[in-house]
Amino acid sequence: MNPAVGDGLAAIGLDEARLKEIDELGRDRATVTRVIRMDRGWATLQAESTVTRVPLRECPRIIVGDWLVEGPDGLERLSRRTLLTRRAVSERVEPQLMAANVDVVVVTWALDSRVGTNRLKELIVMARDSGAQALVALTKADLLPERVQAVLDEVADVLEGVEVLAIDARGGAGLGALRRATSGRTIVFLGASGAGKSTLTNLLRGDEAQETAAVGRTGEGRHTTTSRELFALPGGGSIIDSPGIRDVTVWGDGEGLRATFPDLDELAQECRFSDCSHRGIDGCALDLAVTEGRIESDRRDAYLDFLDEQRALDEEREQLARKIDRAKNRRRSS
Repeated sequence: MNPAVGDGLAAIGLDEARLKEIDELGRDRATVTRVIRMDRGWATLQAESTVTRVPLRECPRIIVGDWLVEGPDGLERLSRRTLLTRRAVSERVEPQLMAANVDVVVVTWALDSRVGTNRLKELIVMARDSGAQALVALTKADLLPERVQAVLDEVADVLEGVEVLAIDARGGAGLGALRRATSGRTIVFLGASGAGKSTLTNLLRGDEAQETAAVGRTGEGRHTTTSRELFALPGGGSIIDSPGIRDVTVWGDGEGLRATFPDLDELAQECRFSDCSHRGIDGCALDLAVTEGRIESDRRDAYLDFLDEQRALDEEREQLARKIDRAKNRRRSS
């Protein structure tokens, strides 16, 4: 008889659907673990009642949040329900995998940030691209309450269907709503250094596990979190704290774009030409919608900027795929 879901792993996301997946693979439920931390060359795995560190050479390509089970040839990774990624910070056309099996991506944005709100828009699209629910936490609301509405107005074109919370970490305003939105789920904070991710992690956990530091002169903040790590939350659920990110370049198949602009994406399908640029082309459904006042021009422009970025990424991927195919063909013919 298979063991029931235990309190240890159930508290950080193990559910009946995941156990059914293990059964269908013919694996032993008792061997399931979750990746809770990644260090150089090592992974920390949480089992039902034990924590172990294993060298990455013994694991498949894994990231924090992955579920693993013992197979005949070693550890096997179970399917990923969601995957938070961005384009790698290099000239290579490849993704950087950030966290797996996340239920809620909390985009964290400090109201005193000196970075333009286009960065916030990109973070929201990145969050939705993961397949998880996106939520925005505007921190330092106690210091700059007048900035809350200004920021909301600046990013209104990408907020459809996204809950926004103004957080006062000192006074506690907004923390109750954040706890309710994330209770019993796996969440990850996404934002720049200095946005308050570690502070919120400490408040949700009820301790001072994560070091915090003051924001530097640039407004970017200082890196106080240097690795991604999954923590259990009181009452169930888990949280992944991660290093701040400076460069935001989406890496996805366009699902985040479609989820952020569902009405504009539908209008784009109605254009006269399948490759319409949506910029001054006769018969363009988006231009017509702007002219008739059905959509705001700023929202249309934001959609087109993201669409251009997605098309450029798709083209780079296609070029890379062709390059790989040519290399394979040369090897076969040699």
